[in-house]
Amino acid sequence: MSERGLVVHQGSLSAIETALADATTAIKKQIDDLLEEVKRLTPGWDETSESHIAHLEHQQKLRDGVEKLTEALDQVRSKVATYREDAREIELENVAIVN
Repeated sequence: MSERGLVVHQGSLSAIETALADATTAIKKQIDDLLEEVKRLTPGWDETSESHIAHLEHQQKLRDGVEKLTEALDQVRSKVATYREDAREIELENVAIVN
């Protein structure tokens, strides 16, 4: 039976880190842009109306959800960065052992 192993490519982990950071930025920007568009399209909306208040509540839930999502993406990105650094250190140790 062969031993299990894991091959880690530092460049791939760096690419994943970048993709996660870019996704976080893009998600935040897209939601902000959409909410600004709604605001632009509804300039005369009575701020005391039930529908406007419901909209604001929904908007806050959306922002809270986006915040949780982007925090999770940042946590994953941080873990990937840790794995990348660990892989680099292990590679350095392996080269030192071989030399």
